[in-house]
Amino acid sequence: MKLILFLDFDGVLHPQPCFQDNVFCRLPLLEEVLREFPTLPIVISSSWREQESLEFLKSYFSADIAQRMIGVTPLYRHPAFDHLKNPSVDFERQWEIENWCDENQYHASNWIAIDDYAPWFEPECPNLLLTSAATGFILEDQQRLRVMIKARLP
Repeated sequence: MKLILFLDFDGVLHPQPCFQDNVFCRLPLLEEVLREFPTLPIVISSSWREQESLEFLKSYFSADIAQRMIGVTPLYRHPAFDHLKNPSVDFERQWEIENWCDENQYHASNWIAIDDYAPWFEPECPNLLLTSAATGFILEDQQRLRVMIKARLP
């Protein structure tokens, strides 16, 4: 069962709200951990995927990390809500992640998401590493991520 990482940007790779001089200021902390697990694939789940291509989003990352980015989650398109212009559904990001896993032959439960917005996930979701939007990914999150990855690797 292969593990996969889903990555948000705002509130993770930089504080939210973010000012121009702070964009991606937490990226080095995350990349440090990711280098310890060189086979871990990454999928972008950030809303940035709605405006930018995967190739453009990869350009923010170091080359060794960017080459591990294999896609972006689908935009929220739950069939029950097709008739609504702006659906508001609980656990939206988790639903997108689980659908990506299903469509790409990954086990629907062997994933980790790094995100700053808990309502997009089921309460107490064990797959979520929740960051503080005010700080983004910090040193304490590095250790939490290491523990989560090691617990899920075969």
